[in-house]
Amino acid sequence: MKATTWRPDRRMPKLRDVLRRVSRAAALFTALIVLADCSAVPAENAAQPNAPSDYGVLISEALKKFKDIYSNHGFEISGLRWVHAATGWNWLACVRYDDHGHRRTYVFFIMNNAVVNSRYDIEIDGCAAQTYEPFDVMTGAIGAAARELQQPVY
Repeated sequence: MKATTWRPDRRMPKLRDVLRRVSRAAALFTALIVLADCSAVPAENAAQPNAPSDYGVLISEALKKFKDIYSNHGFEISGLRWVHAATGWNWLACVRYDDHGHRRTYVFFIMNNAVVNSRYDIEIDGCAAQTYEPFDVMTGAIGAAARELQQPVY
């Protein structure tokens, strides 16, 4: 009777194949979790409260905390829009300005008459499509057209 030698490469998958399968499964699981969070639709459309009439002042106070804000100029502000964001349903206003020759746009999220979040705009904010009015950072004064409410963004 002939003795057979055991060869692990024939009967068991190679370690690199196992690691490849595990990493693919982990990547798929991560992608599913991330996509589930990104595609989440708000459970309900929260009742739209009255827009804060002094949102220019609220944003002005937030901007005054920025480093070197007074070295920028040409501030303009958009009207408020009711949007669903990471913090829930909020009012969103876009502020654009000239930062040493570069056009910047910053968004502010307002809830319960307070700025709850702010960041540079991203495409989904829709700031490029908004109408802007001159904005005085010192006083928070804005043009009359900027107080008109715009359609909600979902």
